Parts: sequence; C-alpha cells; structure tokens
Amino acid sequence: MQRLKHKGKIVFVFSDPGGAKPCLALIEESNLTNVIAISDREHSFYKDFNTPVEILTQGFEDFIDAIKPELIFTATSYRSDIEQQFIKIALKRSIACYSFVDHWTSILKRFEDAAGEIVLPNQVWVIDERAKLLAIEQGIDEDKIVISGNPYHDWLSNWEPAVSKDNFISQIGLTNKNKKLLVYAPDPLSNINGKDIYGFDELSATLELVNLFDEHKIELKDWIVLVKAHPNQNREELNKVIHDHTIFKPLANDIDTNTCIYYADIVMGFFSSFLIEAAIMHKPVIRFFNKSIENDPIAELNIGTIVNKTTIISNLKSH
Repeated sequence: MQRLKHKGKIVFVFSDPGGAKPCLALIEESNLTNVIAISDREHSFYKDFNTPVEILTQGFEDFIDAIKPELIFTATSYRSDIEQQFIKIALKRSIACYSFVDHWTSILKRFEDAAGEIVLPNQVWVIDERAKLLAIEQGIDEDKIVISGNPYHDWLSNWEPAVSKDNFISQIGLTNKNKKLLVYAPDPLSNINGKDIYGFDELSATLELVNLFDEHKIELKDWIVLVKAHPNQNREELNKVIHDHTIFKPLANDIDTNTCIYYADIVMGFFSSFLIEAAIMHKPVIRFFNKSIENDPIAELNIGTIVNKTTIISNLKSH
C-alpha cells in the first residue's frame, strides 16, 4: 500500500463513503498527525477512526489560505463537487494535490466539473494495475497515475465490531435472533442509467428478488433480508419496491456498514465495493444478476458467486 510521508500540513477532502474511508485509513496507516480532514457530509463511520472530521460546505478558499497546507489529498465522489473545488484551489495556489479513485468505474469523469472541464490533480491514485490501464484508456497521462492499493482494505482486515451480535440484532429491531441474515447492498445503478449500461438497475433487480422471496417464502422462512441502501440511493423509490414485504427490512442510514457485514451470514449485491469489503472480512458473497453481464466492472476480482433467479434459492438453502 502506498503511504504518505509528508511532514507539513495535509488537508484531506472527501464526501462519499467509498472515498472517505480510504482517506481516513490512509491517515492512520501512514501515521500522520499533522492533518485536517474535512467533508460536506456526516457519516456514522467517522467514529471508527482516530481523526476528527470537520464539516465544511463553503468558504473553501479562505480555509486553505488560513491553513496553508503542503498537500491537499482528495477522494473522488461522483455526487458531490467538493473534491473538484479543492483540486482547483490547489492548482490555482500551486499546492501539491493528489486524488484517490476507489473503484474501476468512470475514472476520468470523476474529475469533470459542472461545465464539462476535466481538472486533474498532480497525482491520481488508483487501486490496481487494471484501474491504471482503464485510466490511461480514458485519457489520463500515465505519468500522473500511482498504483496505491486501497488503504481502507488494509485497515479493515483487522477490524472488529464494538457491539455484540445480540446488541446488533436489537439495534436493527429484529425480534427473532435465530434468523439467518442476508445483507443486501444494492448499488444505486439508477443514478447512472444502469438499465442502459447493464440491462438492469437496483429497482428492477430488487423487484425480481421480492417476487422470488414471495414465491419461495416457505423454503426461505429462516432468512431475513437486511437492505443496506447506499448513501446516494433514492431510498424512497427502493422502499416502494420493498413495500410491506416482511422478509425485507430496510436499515437506517446510521446502522454501521462494517457491523452489518461482520454479522451477516451472506452478503449480496452487484458491483459495489461493499462486496469487496465483505470478502476481505471472509464473508460469503453472492452477486445477483437477472441477466448475463458482459461488462462486469469487477469480473477480474472473482468476488463471490454469481446467482440468478433460478440459482439463488438453492444457494441460500445450502447455507
């Protein structure tokens, strides 16, 4: 894993969990102390890390002028422009700037501002060789690219929950502690026109699952599906699909993701980093596709077992 060795002040900037967690883990893995972490969003997992996070939504230039950092290190969220704004400030003031990309999808587009201009930092950190090749294909200069690994994965491999399973079960409102837990983390594919790209999105796939569990509710009577929506998800639309199906239980935003994974019997999703994190925590993973996928962005990782509507039932019954 790539580490930072700067002695001067470093400002970390992030919004989405996929970038926030690696940034906070990088601070700890690099033993950095002269840092300030800022975000435009609150997340419950901040408490898992030693670095306090300051919420900042305006006055970015004044903030940087007061701090005078040696380095600005950003994540690359796709539903927030806070990182893009800080990259521009860094370039304008000749401050070194690195950015971390936590996935293999839309690497170049993460640096596109509202006007369609691509603004790149001094270095683009990517998670592996495959991500580097994709970044080059999309037009990022190879000299800018650093293969860093994902610092959050190193940090996560040693993580343990602060609460017992019984307390977790009570926290999420389950009365039957003997139910098997299928933690379902549907990627918000509808945000990126998933039906056009993959032939489905989280809403159509969840509807398939709801119908399957209704049809096989006797066979699957020992299971409960805990729906861990992505922070960028349209939860209202997702909950409409789940409706009043008692097998499917939506979890509140503040329910800790790692604790969900740790106590899951199986973790299910499509392409999300959630699945990679579950594999790191040695959890069984299944990936539900209601049709064949030719452009699977995490195919090369061999994460989990791919199931469809004819194989998922037998897969669950075998656990």
